[in-house]
Amino acid sequence: MAKIFKNLISAIILIFFLVNLVSAAGLVPCSGINCTVCHFFVLLKNIIDFLVKMVMPPLAGLMFLIGGIMMLSGGASEDNYKKGKGIMKNALIGVVIVLSSWVIVNTLIVFFGRSIDNFQVDSWFKVRCL
Repeated sequence: MAKIFKNLISAIILIFFLVNLVSAAGLVPCSGINCTVCHFFVLLKNIIDFLVKMVMPPLAGLMFLIGGIMMLSGGASEDNYKKGKGIMKNALIGVVIVLSSWVIVNTLIVFFGRSIDNFQVDSWFKVRCL
């Protein structure tokens, strides 16, 4: 039973990553010779957004699911309940750290990017090159 559960979890993770990788087309904002320093900042922004918006939510959801299942199936075992609670707590801390770092990194990209020619900030977290 445990082997089937592990295989099912592995298949779900693989599907999430494959779907996310296919939707990642468009990370590079320029083509070959036309690239500038401004495009480098946009590329960094696109990679960070991809990781925060496409990779982190499924992994966090999976960890919350695993933690919840461990807590529910703990039953008479206090150890499984504590492990599940720990997994959920660590997943929440990880989400807070990732989102906080996203705010910090995007603020730095916008701050340093303003000194680059053709760098335009539509709003706080949207950047593009003219």
